[in-house]
Amino acid sequence: MSNKRILLKVGGSLLFDKNLEIREEIVKNFAQILKNAKSVVSVVVGGGKIARTYINAARALDAGESLCDTFGIEVSRLNARLLIAALEDKAYPEPITNLKEARSSTLWNKILVAGGFVPGQSTTSVTFEMAEALKATDVLILTNVDGIYDKDPNKFPTASKFDEIGIKKLEEVIYGEGGSSQSAAGEYRIFDAVSLQILKRSRLAVRLINGEKFEELKQLLVEEDFENLIGTKILHSL
Repeated sequence: MSNKRILLKVGGSLLFDKNLEIREEIVKNFAQILKNAKSVVSVVVGGGKIARTYINAARALDAGESLCDTFGIEVSRLNARLLIAALEDKAYPEPITNLKEARSSTLWNKILVAGGFVPGQSTTSVTFEMAEALKATDVLILTNVDGIYDKDPNKFPTASKFDEIGIKKLEEVIYGEGGSSQSAAGEYRIFDAVSLQILKRSRLAVRLINGEKFEELKQLLVEEDFENLIGTKILHSL
């Protein structure tokens, strides 16, 4: 029997197409993989494009950043509810909203699904806090790219993917030398400053992968074959 405890971070943008329509087949296929997975303990879902649409509108109406963050949190929890609906009785029936709920809800022996927690905190930070609280062994971060690149692959066709990357190099790639480590509400970054600090102190095995490649997801979550070059592994030792 596997001793892995896997926690997933699902980018909210995976759930919507360019017209902001929900990608129902993506949600359905992802839920089916989770139903067949043996070691997934929790999923954290981001707000994605819908959240940023609300945040941009609120900011245009002179809302403060804390209130803008609240819009993002509410949308991420709606996304979490959508995944709970797709998972049916495999999931705990309500979105987790804090670590206390996460710890107590493990007694149900269901997949715990969460969105955002509090203003000023990214869902990536929530992911790593949940991973520590639930004693996870692995964190898989699902995005719409194949891994971590030396520059944005959507803008630069010559971008090169890392199969493995150390945390120090990861910081350089994300922020650059002397770059800002803080994000405004709704700004997308793979990792923010808080999540990087939690990652540094943990011994979690972390990998960033393409959440749209279902065969690779099956290989990792159902077959639990982690000896491969899928995505980018983040190493503590480099």
